[in-house]
Amino acid sequence: MRLSLFFLIWLIASVPVTAQQYPQRIVSMNLCTDQLLLLLVEKNRIAALSYLATNSEYSALGTEATGIPTNRGQADEIITFMPDLVLTSQFSATQTANLLERMHYKVHRLGFADSLQGVYKQINEIAQLTGTSLQAQVLINQMQTNIKLQTQKLNEIVKGKSAAFFSSNGFTYGSGTLQDDFINMLGMHNVAADGGFNGPALLPLEILLSAAPDFIFMDKRNDLDKQLAHPLLNHPALAALAPHTRVLTLADSYFQCAGPQLAEAYQSLAEQLDHAK
Repeated sequence: MRLSLFFLIWLIASVPVTAQQYPQRIVSMNLCTDQLLLLLVEKNRIAALSYLATNSEYSALGTEATGIPTNRGQADEIITFMPDLVLTSQFSATQTANLLERMHYKVHRLGFADSLQGVYKQINEIAQLTGTSLQAQVLINQMQTNIKLQTQKLNEIVKGKSAAFFSSNGFTYGSGTLQDDFINMLGMHNVAADGGFNGPALLPLEILLSAAPDFIFMDKRNDLDKQLAHPLLNHPALAALAPHTRVLTLADSYFQCAGPQLAEAYQSLAEQLDHAK
């Protein structure tokens, strides 16, 4: 059964925080730091989240974010929340973050995790800043248990096989990415990494067809796909890979942020393969 994020938040919240020297008015300007705050910190310590926090199309914790003020990453609005800690990523709202630092606000920039161990490191990174190490350990232990259970099931099916992520506009994920680590954790070969691709990169359709992976992982579709970036994913040439290649759905959102949604990627894959038996 898929882990309930609501239950996980309740479980983590039951761990007491006694140290008052930690920040009590935390502002997040990034979706990933939004979600880590919601998982680790009491809501009354969260002064504001990013405007994406309550949008269920992007946030795995949209419901839990309801009622918390939001911001669009502008320095003048951040200041009104009187934060004692501002969280963002290394790749977003950089001008605002730089300005806030010059004004002597405490700003912490979160990097991008490129492995499961990197995910756990980021969870602990936020926990150290917010005094929630016990909550972080609960979260990490639960993720480790779920992922271990699913990988044991999956290794029997996919170990030694090949796979590729093939996303909008033909993007793939080579070495040094969370997607590559996901494939390797299952004992599979990432055809993008084997082909010399590093990080997010465009994967020519010809290379994908030549590699003929056992699995292609694609993001879930929506109503705008036919008009925007997904026509390449419906290219007739991909039909040439059938029946050798199985196309499965793994939402991009599983890999966007450090958190329990990554564990859901393993479970989603296990469920799809089980249903296909």
